[in-house]
Amino acid sequence: MAELLDRAARTVTASRSPVGFATTGGEHWKVWDRFLTINGVHAYHIGNICGTCAFFFERMEGADAAVDVGALTASLSDGLVTLDAGIVESLTQLMPSAEYIIALLRVRPELVRPNGSEDYFAVEQIEQVGPNYWGDEPPHDTKTDYYRLEGRSAVALPHTGADTAGFDFIIPMTPRTALSEERVQFYEAAIAGGQSPTAVAVSVLDIKGPYDGADHWCLAHYLLDGHHKIAAAARTGSEITLVAFIAVDQGISDRESIETMLSTYPRTAG
Repeated sequence: MAELLDRAARTVTASRSPVGFATTGGEHWKVWDRFLTINGVHAYHIGNICGTCAFFFERMEGADAAVDVGALTASLSDGLVTLDAGIVESLTQLMPSAEYIIALLRVRPELVRPNGSEDYFAVEQIEQVGPNYWGDEPPHDTKTDYYRLEGRSAVALPHTGADTAGFDFIIPMTPRTALSEERVQFYEAAIAGGQSPTAVAVSVLDIKGPYDGADHWCLAHYLLDGHHKIAAAARTGSEITLVAFIAVDQGISDRESIETMLSTYPRTAG
């Protein structure tokens, strides 16, 4: 189960980050599909604007590298325990233009492979929408391995009705097969020595309730920095920390919904 260690809020305007949000549409819908971009290239298809369609994400050609955190490398490697204002301001420069709720989380990631026994799209989503939702095709293919948080499968959400559940995803920008084994082992040793290094993500909450199925509140953390850290934590079954910049105006949700989702994380005192 993740813990909420600290939180903050920022609004980014006139961003110069290589990361961006983009949308496309067609004849009947000027805005329909939503994307996360890197240097103007689609990195992830992050869903559509339809609240009764199924949640999904899918890796695209632009998802091939992490984002440079520059002078923050050492601080993030050591691990954050609070959202220091200076570090938040520096991380904000990496984010696309949007309004953000920023959460510092302690997480225990678990590796998921497409169509595996832990794959949300092959298990919980099929239970939600039925086996024929994708037609004659197999369950949705994310085109990438990803991570879920230990103990966060189908978490009941307060004040949202009986048929709701919360899910968390950590989605890599760099493929796991492209990671440096030496660097993963470096973080395995650091974690074994008591450190809790910090990864950074831009995050989006989508609330999806297709047909007569239960509403699924899906918080997707698109990893910008910390791929080796997350891989090391997943391999060793350990906890690390994650700074999640949750974009208030980019998901199929609103501020109140994000606050409700965050309320399901135990809050560390202090």
